Amino acid sequence: MGFFNRNKKEKVAGGNRRLTADQKTARKDADELATKAAEAATLAAAEKAQKIRELSSNIQSKDRQERAKKRRTERAKRNNTGKFLRDILSGRFLTGDGITSHIPYLLFVSGIFLIYISLGYQFESIEREKMKTEQRLEEVTSEYKTLRSELESILQQSRVERATADLGLEQPMGPPVLLKVDAE
Repeated sequence: MGFFNRNKKEKVAGGNRRLTADQKTARKDADELATKAAEAATLAAAEKAQKIRELSSNIQSKDRQERAKKRRTERAKRNNTGKFLRDILSGRFLTGDGITSHIPYLLFVSGIFLIYISLGYQFESIEREKMKTEQRLEEVTSEYKTLRSELESILQQSRVERATADLGLEQPMGPPVLLKVDAE
């Protein structure tokens, strides 16, 4: 039964032995430091988790606020559209301060619109004139070509002979003779 009996001279690696006072205080200090480090780590983890929770709740609350703001603006747009239509139908929009202060600008824009419309009509009338002129030019060109072909047919040698024969003139058969005139 050598198992239960130990040799006192052998050092036990991890066994029960009596600690000195210095070793006990060192062990207590190490335990306290480990406890403080564990507490600090848990506090840091808790703070980190709290920050993450706050960030996520802030993001969620911002999302909720943005959605609520969008809903409000959509409702306001719908209400403004109805109000705008009511003002137009009743004529109330013409009496507002914004409209009366911008009357010179509105008159200027109206004048520009009128000039634009009149230029459109003027352009159309110019186009109509151009089309008429092109048609007249085509007619004159075709008449010119017709008259030119008639003239060319009249000036043919055979037709000229017939026309001169009716008058009693004959075409000379010999070459022309030059007459000399004394210049005294």
